[in-house]
Amino acid sequence: MKTKYCRIMAIVMAALVMSGCTNEMNKPVLTVGEHEIFREEFDLYREIVKRDMIDREDEKQILENASEYAAECYSLFEIADECGAEEPFSFEEFQKDLENKNNENEEKLTDGDAVMGLIRFDEEDYFEYILAEYRQKTSEKLGSSPDEQMIENAKKYYEEHKDNYIDNIQFKYQYITEENGEENRQTITTDYHELSQSYHSTDMLGDVLMSGELGESYDIGTGTVILMERDVSYYLFEECGDMVVQDYITAEYLPKQIQNRAEKMEIQYDESSSSADQG
Repeated sequence: MKTKYCRIMAIVMAALVMSGCTNEMNKPVLTVGEHEIFREEFDLYREIVKRDMIDREDEKQILENASEYAAECYSLFEIADECGAEEPFSFEEFQKDLENKNNENEEKLTDGDAVMGLIRFDEEDYFEYILAEYRQKTSEKLGSSPDEQMIENAKKYYEEHKDNYIDNIQFKYQYITEENGEENRQTITTDYHELSQSYHSTDMLGDVLMSGELGESYDIGTGTVILMERDVSYYLFEECGDMVVQDYITAEYLPKQIQNRAEKMEIQYDESSSSADQG
C-alpha cells in the first residue's frame, strides 16, 4: 500500500513539474508594444545580436540588444502590414516556412536540380533573409504611391547623391606614344558608354579616365595619357524620379520610420526568465 502511495505521489509531483514547465513555456519572455515574444523566438534574436558583439558573455548587453532588435523587427512587420506589403509576421509560420524551404532544397538536390543561394538555412540566416524581403517589399509598396513630402525629400536625396544618377561622362585626353625616337600626340574624345563597350578590368586607360587627376600624366603601358577634361552629365530628376524615390525610401525613409516606431515601443522583459538566459 505504501509503495502504491509513493508511486502515485511521484506521478503527481512529476505532473506538477511538467505543468510548471509548460506554464513557463507558454509565458512570454518579452513584450514589445502589443507583441508577445516567447522563449524560442527570443533565443533566436539573442543569437543574431551576439554575432556582432565582441563580448558574447555580457548577458545584460545581450538582453538589451536582443530586446531592441526585436522592437525594430516588429516595427518593420507593423509597417509592412499597414501598407499592405506583407501579412502580419508569425514566428510559427516562419518556422514552418524554414522547414519547407530546406525540404524543398533537399528535394531539388536529390532530383539533380540547381539550388540558388544557401542549400540549407539555419534559423538565424533564414530570419535575416526574411527580414530583407520584408524591407524590400515594404520599400517597393511605399514607393508605388509616394506622397508629396516623400517626393520633396527624394529631390533633396537626389541632390545629395547625384553621382548615383549619372547619364554619361565625356572624356578628352592626350595619348602620347613614341616610335623610332619620335613622339606622337593624339587628342582623343570619348564617353563612358563608348569606353564601357571596350573596357576590360586590365585596361588602365579606363581607370585613368574615371579616377585620374586632370593634367596629370599616366603611363598605361602602351603609352602615356594626360587627362584634359572630364565632364559628367546627370539624369534630370524628372527622368529618374521613380528610381530616386525608391532609393530614398530604402536608404532613409523606411529605416527612420522603423527607428522612430521602435523607440516608442514599450519593452517589458520577464525578469523571472533571466536565469534561463544564462544557459
